[in-house]
Amino acid sequence: MIKRTALMESISSNLHNFLKKIAKNLSLPDKKFLRDGLIGLIRCGKPIVCQIARQLPNQRTNFLSRLDRLEAHLGKDSKFDSKLKAELPEFWLPFVHDNTPIILDLSDIAKPFAKNMDYLATVRDGSTGELVNGYWLVELYASLSRKNPVPVLLEPFSHEEPDSLGQNPVVLDAVHKIFELTNNRGVLVVDRGFDGWVMFEDWLDNEYRFVARLVGNRHLLRFYGSSEQWLPVQADQLAEQTPTPHRFNKLIKRRGKPALRITQIGWVKVRLPGRNEDMTLVVSRLAGSDKPMMLLTNLAVESLKDAKDVLRFYIRRWECEEGIRFLKSQVNLEKIRTFRWSAICRLVLLAVLVMIYLGWLAEEHPNICDRLVYLSQPLPDKPDFLAYRLFAGLTEAINTCFWLHKDLLRKSLQENP
Repeated sequence: MIKRTALMESISSNLHNFLKKIAKNLSLPDKKFLRDGLIGLIRCGKPIVCQIARQLPNQRTNFLSRLDRLEAHLGKDSKFDSKLKAELPEFWLPFVHDNTPIILDLSDIAKPFAKNMDYLATVRDGSTGELVNGYWLVELYASLSRKNPVPVLLEPFSHEEPDSLGQNPVVLDAVHKIFELTNNRGVLVVDRGFDGWVMFEDWLDNEYRFVARLVGNRHLLRFYGSSEQWLPVQADQLAEQTPTPHRFNKLIKRRGKPALRITQIGWVKVRLPGRNEDMTLVVSRLAGSDKPMMLLTNLAVESLKDAKDVLRFYIRRWECEEGIRFLKSQVNLEKIRTFRWSAICRLVLLAVLVMIYLGWLAEEHPNICDRLVYLSQPLPDKPDFLAYRLFAGLTEAINTCFWLHKDLLRKSLQENP
C-alpha cells in the first residue's frame, strides 16, 4: 500500500530538482521548453511535437500557441544542446568506477518512408535487416548497477551531413569524450562490429581498458617458447587450439523455464601485430555450440577469476540492446517527425533525458523507485529490466499530478537557480 498523494509530491519535487540542475545555465524560455518537452514526452510516449503539445503542463494557452512555441524552440539555432549536455555528467559520473562497463554500440533510427528530412542516409534497419533511409546512432552506456544502463552519450549522425567525417571518427570522438570525463575510469565493452585496427590502435594509444569480441579473421601474435619469438596466427585458429579446461555452470531462464548453462573457458597471451602491449585472448565455449567465443582484452588475466570477470563484462554488453529497445518501444524514438536536423537532434536528446532520469533515480532514490514500481502494477516476476516498470510508474504519477490540478514545476522555473 502506498500513499499516492505523498508519492505525487515526492515525484514532483524530485523531477523539479532534476530539471533545475540540468537547466541552471539556460535562459528562462529554454528552461520552459525543457520542462514542457520532457514532461510532454513522458506523458504521450512519442517524440511527435503535436502530441507533446497536447500534454504540456500549462494548459491555459491554446493548443496552436503551444505547438508554435515548441516548434520554434526545436528549430532554433542556440547553445541549448551543448549547455544541457555539459550538465548531464553530474548525474552519472559519480557512479562510474574503475570496473564500470562502458558499453559502445551503433544503432539506427529507421525512416523508410521519409523523403524530405535533412541529411537522410542509408542505414541497416536493426529490426528487419533491410537497407532503408534513416540515421545512425552512436551509443555509449554506463552500466551503473546490474541491469541499469544509463546512456552517457547517444547522438545521431549521418554520412550525408556536410561536416560528417565518417563512422570511425564519430565513434572514436564519442569514446574520447566519455573517457576524458571519467579520467579513464571504466572498461570499454564492444561487440564484433568494432573489431578494427583503427579502433584497437586508438584505444591502446590512449590507454583505455577494453573487452572486445573478435570476428575471427584478425591476425594476432602468439609467443612460442620453443622458438622464443612472437609468431602470427589467425584468431579463430588460435581459439580452436586453446584448451578450455575450466568449467562452470549457471542456472538461467530460457523462454520462461529454468535451464542450466554450462560454460568452458580458457585464455592465452597474445599481442597485436606492430604493438608491444601484452594482451589476452579469452576463449569461451558453450555446451551445444561448435564455434568458440573470442574476447580480446588488455585487462590482466592471470587466473580463472580474471577470465570469468572478462566474460561477465562482455555478457553485460547486452544491456545496451535493452537500452535502445526501451527507447524505441517506450519513448518511440523512431517516430520522430520533423524535417530539420537540429530538431531531430534535440528530440533525441529529450528522449535520452528520460532514460537518464530513470537511471539516476534508480541509483540515487531507490525508495522512490520501489514505490513507482508498485504504482505501475507490475507482474509478480522480478523485472529483468527495471526501466520499463519505472517509466510506467512515472507516467502514472505525472498523470495523477495533472488530475490533482498541480501545475508541475511552473513556479520553480521562474526562480533563479
